[in-house]
Amino acid sequence: MRVVHVSPTDIDGGAAKGAYNLHVALRNGGMDSLLLVQRKYTDDPSVVTTSRSHEIIYDGLRDRLDRLPLKFHRNRGAGWWTVGWLPFDISSIIDRLNPDIVQFHWAGRGAAPINVLRNLTRYTIVWTLRDMWPLTGGCHYALGCKKFLAKCGACPQLGSKFTFDLSRWQWWRKHQAWRNVDVTYVAMSNWMANYARLSPLTFGREISVIPNGVDVERYTPMAQTLARSIWRIPTDKRVILFGALYSTSDQRKGFEYLRAALKMLAARGWKKRAIAVVFGAGSGNGDLGLDTHYVGRLSDEVSLALLYACADVMVVPSVQENCAKTAIEAMACGVPVVAFDNSGQTDIVDHKVNGYLAEDLSAEDLADGIAWCLERRGEGPQLSRNARSKAVQTFDVRRIAVRHVELYQRLLGRRSIENVPDTASEAIHPQTNSAEAL
Repeated sequence: MRVVHVSPTDIDGGAAKGAYNLHVALRNGGMDSLLLVQRKYTDDPSVVTTSRSHEIIYDGLRDRLDRLPLKFHRNRGAGWWTVGWLPFDISSIIDRLNPDIVQFHWAGRGAAPINVLRNLTRYTIVWTLRDMWPLTGGCHYALGCKKFLAKCGACPQLGSKFTFDLSRWQWWRKHQAWRNVDVTYVAMSNWMANYARLSPLTFGREISVIPNGVDVERYTPMAQTLARSIWRIPTDKRVILFGALYSTSDQRKGFEYLRAALKMLAARGWKKRAIAVVFGAGSGNGDLGLDTHYVGRLSDEVSLALLYACADVMVVPSVQENCAKTAIEAMACGVPVVAFDNSGQTDIVDHKVNGYLAEDLSAEDLADGIAWCLERRGEGPQLSRNARSKAVQTFDVRRIAVRHVELYQRLLGRRSIENVPDTASEAIHPQTNSAEAL
C-alpha cells in the first residue's frame, strides 16, 4: 500500500510540519509513504516536489497570484483567505507516483486548487481538515461566522456586503467540483468534525477524528535549570510561554488577550515573580506588564523542545484553534497548558488536570488560569505528569500513524468490495475478469 500526501511544503509552518511528521511516522512503521510538495526544505528523499527546476520561480509566485482576486476587497479584515483559482493540475504527477491513497493536508499557497479532486477519482482520497478551508468559501477559520453553512456570501473577512461576492462564487465552485467526488475527511478535533458534518460541502461524507501527532521522544521533559541556562532565562522566576508562527500579528492566536491577562497578573503581584517568553515571527509589541523575552522564530525542534523545558506554563489563547500543535508539544514536555474553553482546545486540555480552560475570550479568567498553573507547579510535579501522560496516550505520532493505517486499510477494503463485478456485470462484460476489476 502506497500513500501520497499533498502539502505546500514539508516543514515550513505548523500544518506542513504536522503532515511531514505523519509521513515520517508512517515510513518508520513500514508504510510506503511519499510527500508531494511545492517547496522542499529538507533533504529527505521521500519528499517529492511538484516542480522542475525551471518552474521554481512560478511556484514562488503562485501564492501571490492566487491572492490577486483579494486585491479587489480593500476592506478585507483579519484572517487567512485562499482562493485556489489558478490552473494547477497535479494529477499527472500523482499518476507517476502510483499511489493507492492520496491524502491532502493544508490547502494554502495554491497547493490544492479546487478542480484537482475530480481528476483523482480513480484513487482513494483522504483529506485532513487542518483548518476550515474545505468547509468554507475561502477563509481558513470562520472566526464565529456561520455563513459557510448556507453557501457563504457577504463575507465579513472580505469586508463584503454583497451576497454574490467572491466567497459565494468560491463556495459554488467547490460545490460543483466536489459534489460527485468520494472523499473521506480526517478531522483533528471533535469541534472540526461537528462543523464538517454540518457544512454542505462535506455533508454526508465520512468524517474520522484523528488528532495531530507529535514525536513524544523528541518533545520530552528535560531539566529546567539546564534548559534555562542554555536559553539564558532567569532561574529564579516563573516562566509563562506563548508562541505561534506569527505570534504577535495573527489575531486568531489571541495575543491581545494574553497582553491583557499578563497586565492583570502584574497588578496582582506577579511582576517580580514571573516573566513572559514569546517565540515566533514578530517583534516586541508594547508593554505586557511583565518582563518579556522575544526569541524570534525557531527553525529546529531541538531548540523548541528546550524552550518548552524552560516554561512553567504554556498559554494558547486562540480565538479558534483546531488541534494546536504548540499545546500538544508543550504537554509532551510536561508543561501544563492554559487555553480558552473553545474549539479544539477542549480535546487537548482537561480542566485543572493537565492545565486550565478559561472562560471563552475572558482575559480575566485567562489570568486566573495562568496563576492557578503557576501556583500548582510550585506544589509538586503532578500537573506536569498529567500533561505528559495525556500527550503520550493521546497524541503520540506513532499512535496517530497506526490509526491512519487502520483507516487506509478499511477504505481500500471497502473500495475493493465495491469494485468487484456482480454476475450481471460479468455477463454483460465477459472480457472483464475479477482480478482486473480489483
